[in-house]
Amino acid sequence: MGSRGSNANSYALYEELCHLRVSAEAQVPYLYKRLDKQTHLPVEDRSWQIRVPVPTTKGIRKSLKVSERSVAISKAEEMVMELRVQLKQGGSVLPLPVEELVERFLKTKQSRVRGEWEGKQDAGLKSITKGRYELIAGKLRNYLVPFLGAKTDARNVPHSKWQEWETWRVESKHTRTGGKPKASTVQNEMGVIRECWKWGMRQQLIPFSPQLPFQNENLVTDDKVRRETWEPHEWNSFARRVREWLKEQQALPQEEFWDAWVAYQMLFFLSNCGMRVGELVKVKRKDVQFFQRETSQAHKTLCALVQVHPSTKTGAREVNAMGGVFARRVWEKSKFKTKDDFLFCHLDGTPFTTKQFRTQFRRMVAFTNEEERTGKHLVPYALRHFYASIRLQHGTTRSALCENMGVTEPYLRLHYSHYLTRLATADLMKMDKEMGLGGKLIPEGEDFVVPDVTE
Repeated sequence: MGSRGSNANSYALYEELCHLRVSAEAQVPYLYKRLDKQTHLPVEDRSWQIRVPVPTTKGIRKSLKVSERSVAISKAEEMVMELRVQLKQGGSVLPLPVEELVERFLKTKQSRVRGEWEGKQDAGLKSITKGRYELIAGKLRNYLVPFLGAKTDARNVPHSKWQEWETWRVESKHTRTGGKPKASTVQNEMGVIRECWKWGMRQQLIPFSPQLPFQNENLVTDDKVRRETWEPHEWNSFARRVREWLKEQQALPQEEFWDAWVAYQMLFFLSNCGMRVGELVKVKRKDVQFFQRETSQAHKTLCALVQVHPSTKTGAREVNAMGGVFARRVWEKSKFKTKDDFLFCHLDGTPFTTKQFRTQFRRMVAFTNEEERTGKHLVPYALRHFYASIRLQHGTTRSALCENMGVTEPYLRLHYSHYLTRLATADLMKMDKEMGLGGKLIPEGEDFVVPDVTE
């Protein structure tokens, strides 16, 4: 052990560790204490530094944060042993900032984004939509990177760190309203983080661990975090109020009123078919077939068969839609009549986007004071949930409803178990008219359509 050099970067103490190498081709590592660092301390009290040469890299330099020689040598031996293991496994020994890991993962995800009109059959089963990519990117960049620290070495994140996630996420208040995120949101983010970390292990960018982030967490949401929707009596009141909203829009310029009028028809068509907004905005005139259904001897209801485009979330399917009258109104009034024209379009023929419908939906909800009146946070997806709950309450079979909505029966049970319990009431409390208990038969079709307003 001795000194080395005679300039500003000279070493006050220097010692080669000849018994240590990361590989046969590598030079020996060495310990040193610098003259130009920690100058307020005597040399013997300054921290030992280490440089470990690694073939094909610049090697590793870091502080061992100890001043005693024996302790520094012990830490150096542990460090070299870990590096040997990492190199043998094919991993990198250089620091990998969390920010860089995230961007590499997102680059892989971005390569799987399919075109707007491509389905999984065209782009591959692992392909994702642009919207899904943007959601994943936002979750990782806005939450994971700040949580761990952009420059933190992803290779050295202890498993115990993930136990702090939920507390940090709730207290960080990174939501649009500044409030507490929903449990379903936190669970979704856990799943995205786990996928990113697992990818990093498979790519040997971070050390393999038998435990993934949130290993013991159930990342499947339950009915306690389901989206809120209307009860039937709440919907009836909303339908009356939203009709008044539409009347007020007549004072707007022609283009703006047309958009409001089309959004109004979309609102009620969605509540009568259970389609996703992203599916409905892609519907063209050639995808719709209207038909009449006799609901009683004196009454017929206009329905529609709608072909969902393969590029949507769950792929192609046929939807048997009630409330065809709402689609028919737009069909007849739109000046774009060719089979390839979009059904729900603006005055210039361009299709509505999910964001544009959401904007109109928020205006309807604000005008009707719906959230304050019901105490619920309502989003466009609530229309799909409303449709499902109404159909279940009126006896539609689970299998038929799943086919129409493009979901599985386990999903249906998971998110609508409260309505399935209500359905049991009919079986548990049957009344036999013959026994004089006031049994009542409901004429077929009376509950079929969700109207825009009760005349």
